[in-house]
Amino acid sequence: MKLICIGDSLTYGYGLKRDKVWTNVLEKKLKAEVINKGVSGDTSAGMLARLHNDVVLNNPTHAMIMGGTNDLVWGMDTKQVISNLATMAFQLMQNCIMPVFGLSVPVCTELARKNWGFMSDFSEMNKNLGTLNDSIVKFSKNYNIQVIDFYSAFIGKNGEGQEKYYADGLHLNVDGNIKMADMAFNAGIMKF
Repeated sequence: MKLICIGDSLTYGYGLKRDKVWTNVLEKKLKAEVINKGVSGDTSAGMLARLHNDVVLNNPTHAMIMGGTNDLVWGMDTKQVISNLATMAFQLMQNCIMPVFGLSVPVCTELARKNWGFMSDFSEMNKNLGTLNDSIVKFSKNYNIQVIDFYSAFIGKNGEGQEKYYADGLHLNVDGNIKMADMAFNAGIMKF
């Protein structure tokens, strides 16, 4: 079995040493090949454009799709984002690759404003991520696609990301990456 994870900087493990990134931690736990195809700053359209080369041509048994946050940072409509993500899932299924969706983690707003305030107003981000994630869950139920809900696991009582897991408000620290790896492992990602 082989898992390829395609996504943005959350998949890539922005700012971390490679051995601390959740995909590498997961690979050790699964004792199976896990390939990280995260690209920092990527959008769902970029992921769709590189799906064939980065995933399909590498012949995995499973592929995790996790993206959409950057689309929302730049103000893209959630309907277009879900369309891109759904198209990716369909292309994977057509190539006999089992798709899995990972729901992107929430934003830790104050920390994000401090570190990334030049990019966006983060006040609506978690609401928009919630809407996007709801759409992913509904789509996945219709096609029997596994979903790993990283979003709910990282949200705090205030409706934002729990600061203890974040490096800069958008990206997770080592503890956050370990939590993601544990969640993916406990979800039985390679059993479906």
